[in-house]
Amino acid sequence: MRKELPRFRKVKRRYAASIIHSALSGPRGSALLQLLEFEDRHFRAIFDISYFQLAQGKDMPSKSQWNSLKKRLKRRDRSLFIFRQYGQLDCGDQGRTPSAKTCLYIDFGFLWD
Repeated sequence: MRKELPRFRKVKRRYAASIIHSALSGPRGSALLQLLEFEDRHFRAIFDISYFQLAQGKDMPSKSQWNSLKKRLKRRDRSLFIFRQYGQLDCGDQGRTPSAKTCLYIDFGFLWD
């Protein structure tokens, strides 16, 4: 049985961008590549895989690394709803490095108070 998603409140794109941009920023700058907005008022952040320090021999972040990112986002706005599904996308030549053809995504929305 699939649960329905909550209704999301409308927030300015600039606000959503500032939240995700700050969460995905590190010493090398922001890993955010694109922010998509959907009709149901949720957002998808597409970002460079370089955001995560990958373990030797790994090509994807661990579940623990994803959970750390989710916690980092929630600290920026407690009304943030983060979708369970996250993962990778083919980003072609959008990545920071020419060899990085894989981007990551995470979906989120802002709950009503």
